[in-house]
Amino acid sequence: MNIMREIKNWWWSIDKWILFSSILLLLFGLMLTLSGSSKIEYKYDYPTGYLFNKQIIFVVVSLLVILISSMLSVKNLIFFSISTFFIFIILSFLPIFQEEIKGASRWIKFFNFSIQPSEFLKPTFIIMSALLLSRYKKKADNSFFLNFLLFSLLGFVLFLQPDFGMFVLFFLTWFVQLILVGLPFKFMSLIILFGSSIFIISFLTHEHIRFRILNYFNSDIGDNYQVNKAIESFSNGGFFGTGLGGGFFSKSLPDVHSDFIFALAGEELGFVFLCFIIFLYIILFYRVVSSMVNEKNLFVFLSASSLILILIFQCLINISSALNLIPTKGMTLPFLSYGGSSLLSCSLIIGFLLALTKKN
Repeated sequence: MNIMREIKNWWWSIDKWILFSSILLLLFGLMLTLSGSSKIEYKYDYPTGYLFNKQIIFVVVSLLVILISSMLSVKNLIFFSISTFFIFIILSFLPIFQEEIKGASRWIKFFNFSIQPSEFLKPTFIIMSALLLSRYKKKADNSFFLNFLLFSLLGFVLFLQPDFGMFVLFFLTWFVQLILVGLPFKFMSLIILFGSSIFIISFLTHEHIRFRILNYFNSDIGDNYQVNKAIESFSNGGFFGTGLGGGFFSKSLPDVHSDFIFALAGEELGFVFLCFIIFLYIILFYRVVSSMVNEKNLFVFLSASSLILILIFQCLINISSALNLIPTKGMTLPFLSYGGSSLLSCSLIIGFLLALTKKN
C-alpha cells in the first residue's frame, strides 16, 4: 500500500512533458538506429541487427535510469553526484583505454561494451558546481576557488584524451552557470582568459584539432567527404524524406548511426520530421526554464538551468556540425545517436531534471 502511494505521489509530482518528450526521442533514436546500422554492421562484419539489439538494451537501461534518478531527493542527488564524479574521474586516469579512435582515447573496454567516462561527468559535475557556487553566493568563502580547481581537473582530463569538443561543451555550460550566479566581472575576465588559453594550447599541441579547425576555414586543406555527404542528405530528403531505410547519401557516412544521425533523419524522414525533433528539445528547454523562473532555492535553480543547457548545447553542436556551420566534432545527438554512454548520461540528466522540478 505504501509503495503504491509512493508511486502515485511520484507520478503526480513529476513533469510529464519532460518525461514523454524524452521517451519519444529515445524511440525515434531506436528507429533511426535500425535504419542506419545496416551498412555499419556489414562493414565490420557484425551479425544482422547487432547494433539495434544493443541499442534496445541501452534504451531499456536508460528508461530505468530516468525513473530511478527522478525519485532521488535533493540530498541523495548531491551524494550520488559527488561519488559518481570522483569514480569516473579516477577511471579517466587509469591506463585501460582502447586504442585511439580519430585522434582521441576516450573509451574503456568493458566486456562487449565501451564506456566513455567523460559522458558521466556531465551531469555530476554540474550538480557539484551548482552546490559550490550556491555556497559561495551565501557565504562568500573559498567555494568558488574549489569549484575552479574541480573544473581545472576536469579540463586536464579532457585535454589528455584529448576531447576538445567535450571541453567546449563543459566550458560553455560552466561559464553560463557563473553568469547566473552573478560572479564579479574581474572573475569572469579571468575565466575567459583561462578558456582562451586552453583553446590556444589545444590548437597548437593536438594535430587533429588543428586540422579540423583549419579545414573548416579552408576546405582545400583536407577531405570534406562527410560534410558534403551530410549536406547532400538534407537536400535529397526534402520536406518529407525518402522513407525509412531509403537513404542513399547518408548511408555512405561512416558515422551515420552516431555523429551524423541528424543527416540520416533529414534524408529519410525529411525537414518536417527534423522540425518535430527540434520541437521536442524546445519542449524540454521550455519546461525546465518555466519551472525555474520562480525558484527560490539557488542550488536547484543553478542545477536545473545548467543541466538543460548542457543538453541543448550538445544538440546545437551536433546539428551545427552536420549542417557545416561549425567544424566537425565527434559528439552525439542526445537520445537519437547510437551509443550507451551518451544515452545513459542524457537519461541521468533527464532524471535529475525530473527530480529537481518535482511539484510538492
